Amino acid sequence: MKRNLQMKPFMFITRRQRRGLFYLTGSIFLLVMLTFAIRLFFQPTIPSDPTFENEIAAHTDATEPEATAVNFKAFPFDPNIINKAQMLELGLTNHQADMIIKYRDAGGWFYDAKDFGKIYAISDAEYAFLEPYIIINRQHQNAAENPKAAPTILVAFDPNSADSMQLIALGLNSYQTTNVLKYRRAGGIFSIKKDFSRIYGIDADTYHHLEKQILLPSEIAPEAGDVPTKRDAAAYMELIEINTADTLELRKLKGIGRVYAHRIVSYRDKLGGFFDKSQLLEIHGIDTNRYAMFAPQVVIDKSAIRRINLNDATFDILLQHPYLEYYIVKEIFNYREAIGTFDSVAQLKEISLIYDQLYFKITPYLTTAKRKDQP
Repeated sequence: MKRNLQMKPFMFITRRQRRGLFYLTGSIFLLVMLTFAIRLFFQPTIPSDPTFENEIAAHTDATEPEATAVNFKAFPFDPNIINKAQMLELGLTNHQADMIIKYRDAGGWFYDAKDFGKIYAISDAEYAFLEPYIIINRQHQNAAENPKAAPTILVAFDPNSADSMQLIALGLNSYQTTNVLKYRRAGGIFSIKKDFSRIYGIDADTYHHLEKQILLPSEIAPEAGDVPTKRDAAAYMELIEINTADTLELRKLKGIGRVYAHRIVSYRDKLGGFFDKSQLLEIHGIDTNRYAMFAPQVVIDKSAIRRINLNDATFDILLQHPYLEYYIVKEIFNYREAIGTFDSVAQLKEISLIYDQLYFKITPYLTTAKRKDQP
């Protein structure tokens, strides 16, 4: 009872205090309403700064997604015959043009515009823009199957690099063209003109018709003034194993000096070794003429090839290989994550981006077996 009497003064509000509380509450309410009224009836004028606005616009443009800005020089084209220069003129990137050519070289054919949109490097936005300009010429398809029905275009060509449409334009049928590409994918190389006549389906008439247009020597022979004497004949024909040879040994190859010897070693280290001598043509500066000079001296020890284990390789290790690009490595890792482990290298064929030509090139450098020193 005594405690309640002590607390009573603190729980009592006088009339003056009640009046003050009423005025305070009313003032707060009026201030809130005044704030809303000012925003409703009075719009403040913000000073304009053109420089600042231009900077904002430039930043907005720079951060726009690339897919929303399709920058092409539109003109009608047939994806089955357009060449790389025309693709670049159209607005495609170098990578996109290479992907289209690789698809055609692997035997791919665009039967309608939708097939072009299936190319991995072509985005949906880019395809949507280009689709109205895609023209599939059925005469080109007929020419691939029956070249006698269409006129041939005789131009100089290198059978080691000509793509499928170039071969068809020269008058080869689809069977002959496919055999040329299969021979190259299997590691074959055309060293002299007559090598072209050995392709299945290339008859004598076809070869003689094209012989003068083939950019290869007629035979492998030392150049004038470069014929070896009896004294150095043994050194001239000395065989060199290119997977273990150092730069001094490589310089014994005909036409290979210090610079090319270092390029061979550098490229060999990136690859992990050579599995076919024709890979030497991938080195900058080594063309078919130079290759023809030293090819008979080259031998390969495939056991010296350094292989990458698909099941424990890191992303960076696979990406460092010259034959693998970022988007290919990403798909390999996505597939490995989905299946757990690779049972064999052949499972790479189940990845849509691994086309036949790439598969044959990369498989000698891959394995799924553990080394003996691994647990």
